[in-house]
Amino acid sequence: MPIDNTWFIGRRLNNNIYSKQGSLLLPKNNILEARHLDLLRQHGIEIMAEDTELVIEALVDEAISEVQSIYEKIHHNSSQLSNQVIRHTVMPKIQELCFNNNLSNVILALTKKDHYTYRHCIGVAVISYLIGKWLGLKDEELNDLTVAGLLHDLGKTKIPDSILKKVGKLSAEEYSEMKRHTHFGYEMIGNLPGMTEQQALVALQHHEREDGSGYPFGVCGDKITHFCKIVTVADVFHTMVSERVYKNPVPLYQVFQEIYQRSFGLFDPIIVQCFITNVMNRMIGDSVLLSDGRVARIVMLHPDDLINPLVELQGEYCDLRQSKIKS
Repeated sequence: MPIDNTWFIGRRLNNNIYSKQGSLLLPKNNILEARHLDLLRQHGIEIMAEDTELVIEALVDEAISEVQSIYEKIHHNSSQLSNQVIRHTVMPKIQELCFNNNLSNVILALTKKDHYTYRHCIGVAVISYLIGKWLGLKDEELNDLTVAGLLHDLGKTKIPDSILKKVGKLSAEEYSEMKRHTHFGYEMIGNLPGMTEQQALVALQHHEREDGSGYPFGVCGDKITHFCKIVTVADVFHTMVSERVYKNPVPLYQVFQEIYQRSFGLFDPIIVQCFITNVMNRMIGDSVLLSDGRVARIVMLHPDDLINPLVELQGEYCDLRQSKIKS
């Protein structure tokens, strides 16, 4: 790939870059800017994609800006966005985040409290895409699922900020108003060119539950669409692991435990099992913060207990199945 391609800007170097005479031009871990590419061009040095890696935070910030623009345009009817336009705008960044080698860092970058609404939508889109991929959905379905995840909370643009940003518990009247975002989202997505009924139903049904205890209609089982069952798991997971002004993030092991326990009532157990298995498999070798504050490395998963792996802790191995310490 040519070095003047702006694709490299904002990416981090994996290796030192030397001139043909052997002098150091750019050190490892340098974040590439246009001036760096000019320097390399002057020295006749060409770098390849594998010489760099994605800087997750920069990519998330770009995605937040794009999603905010999409939400505002739809809310104010200032631009008639279609399914295809939204796909073209956000799918490349969503896919880059999904295929990053360090899923733990991607999740961490998506759980910060600033710009929460848009960060949450991106987080749900990323997790929905991954689940759909792991479940074997075809590319066309994956694209539609990801856009549906991205827009699942679109109806909240019609809910007053006094309710959306309230720190304390909502009153019965406020909660009733909040629940209307599902209807608003359904109508707004249904009016966008190229959107499918299944995508619109994700906005309407993402608070429905397998046992009928959700809202707005209390439907259950096969009356909830497959897309929605996926987005629901992604939505709950991202909400729980995220930092908010009024709450700290819930530790990952606790989130997995709660979602797994609720999969035999609230969520689709096949989707939950697929999600937890694949996320934990991708985290082998990653560092995790234990419940006692120490940092350990995931070494191996136990097929009978994916949530409590074998970890390496200061040169010693610890089986979290048999420990009060959790990851």
